[in-house]
Amino acid sequence: MTDDARPRRPPPGDKSRGGGSRAAGPGVAPGDENPPVIDQVFDADSLYALRSAVAAHGADAGLPEGRVGDLVLAVHELAANAVRHGAGHGRLRAWRTDSSLRCEVTDDGAPRAAGASEGGTESGDARWRVESGHGLWLIRQVADRTSWRTGPSGTVAAVSFTLGPPGRLPPFQLAQRFQAGCPVLAVTGQLDLNSADQLADAVDDLIAATPALCLILDVTGLTWWDSSGLAVLITAQQRVNAIPAARMVLAGLPGQLLGRLRDGGLAGRFTLADSIADALDSLRPPT
Repeated sequence: MTDDARPRRPPPGDKSRGGGSRAAGPGVAPGDENPPVIDQVFDADSLYALRSAVAAHGADAGLPEGRVGDLVLAVHELAANAVRHGAGHGRLRAWRTDSSLRCEVTDDGAPRAAGASEGGTESGDARWRVESGHGLWLIRQVADRTSWRTGPSGTVAAVSFTLGPPGRLPPFQLAQRFQAGCPVLAVTGQLDLNSADQLADAVDDLIAATPALCLILDVTGLTWWDSSGLAVLITAQQRVNAIPAARMVLAGLPGQLLGRLRDGGLAGRFTLADSIADALDSLRPPT
């Protein structure tokens, strides 16, 4: 989405330092003892400043560069929805815990059309579109957790991004071996913007060398991915699936990453196996 330049009435609240504005009201979320690290109201003219604040706090929280970009994308899409489909302005609050950074966007709702029913839905207002290719669909692909609910007073949408463990994360590594006649690519560490091309090139080389490829991606050592890493996995599966007699299996995906695939509705795009042994069983021709 791009910034909406249509005239809007200004958001409530007093201007705060740094070019943003601080919303009125308490600075502590219900059930949360810590004040938010960000508490800003926004409209169409302040989305750039909002993105800058989110990027700074994401980096300060320890998110890698690729995940900072995903965080900024997710928050921008939520804020743009509030501007376009809500009251023309909204409020962003973000809280940091030991394990995650949670961002919550609220709006005051838009005027309800005549004859529209009262009450909200737990799956999100129809004005905030979730169809493939739209903002909320994209958010589900990049965030670790998403939620939104809509009622007569407006929409509350939230995204959470898991922070890595303290200390240096293992570097990306790609190793190839053969097992039972099948090439196995072991992916270790962080699959992100800086490493995605290495995996793409390795898969391309195997496809070129073996038309009837039976490939196993061993991802038991994969620590996390950003949107670029996820995209290269999807593309690799699609490329192999498009070749007659070729197959690719994703084996040993860690539970957290498997949960992200399922939450984002992407698990069905992959051939998954719990282990290398299960992957080999699935690749053997039926007797």
